Amino acid sequence: MVPVIGDPSMGAKQRSFIIDAARSLDKAKMMRYDEKSGNFYCTELGRIASHFYLQYSSVETYNEMLRRHMSESEVINMVAHSSEFENIVVREEEQDELETLARKACPLEVKGGPTDKHGKISILIQVFISRASVDSSSLHSDAQYISQSLGRIMRALFEICLRRGWSEMTSLLLEYCKAVDRKIWPHLHPLRQFDRDISPEILWKLEERNVDLDRLYEMEENDIGALIRFSHQGRLVKQYVGYFPHVNLSASVSPITRTVLKVDLLITPEFVWKDRHHGMSQRWLIIVEVC
Repeated sequence: MVPVIGDPSMGAKQRSFIIDAARSLDKAKMMRYDEKSGNFYCTELGRIASHFYLQYSSVETYNEMLRRHMSESEVINMVAHSSEFENIVVREEEQDELETLARKACPLEVKGGPTDKHGKISILIQVFISRASVDSSSLHSDAQYISQSLGRIMRALFEICLRRGWSEMTSLLLEYCKAVDRKIWPHLHPLRQFDRDISPEILWKLEERNVDLDRLYEMEENDIGALIRFSHQGRLVKQYVGYFPHVNLSASVSPITRTVLKVDLLITPEFVWKDRHHGMSQRWLIIVEVC
């Protein structure tokens, strides 16, 4: 310990703080710290955490909990453990409403239940995606607080899995990034994104009959109307199927060297562009998996 009189600028103390932080970041794999040279080397995980403003303790949690294969409820539970939500508290007067929300608005298992802090956060995450209404003012405030960070956390986890080459988890987290953005569960019909124009009854009929988009593409207006038992609505459904972003993709693969492949893609859009629905641009991700 250097006395203050011998180090009036507290340089040694500041240096010790920096070294401790560097060691912690190195342990969390967010950077590489060479103690001999004193050099720092940023890692891909550190770049992702910086880009999405993740707290250091959240990255530690993800390092511990994130695995190559996880269920949907495990993903939600992991997100609920994020340090960004550490200020959320469990209140006795909220228990009845949380139990009701867990029963009616949460399709996934809630680990810990409403009496557990992380269980409460899991419920509110699912309530947000389900677009369920919340009566309690304190719960409404907590739900708003969670929603402010939820999108960037999901995007960060997607990027982490993408960089690790975990195709299954990358696909799952991409689905949940879209679920949070659109407030639509992955198991619901994609046409729910047009719920301002297509009635809930029609959407429910499509889900009840398990009619996916590929099948709707092949069906005629009259056939769709007969299937959903709304004959006059077949044309509307077919119209919005045509608005849904859809492309045909063909690929040819040729070897360059023993370890390098050349992949040529031909991507043809097959949907009607509407600024009202698509905005000025649409992002596409092409994931190539090496089996």
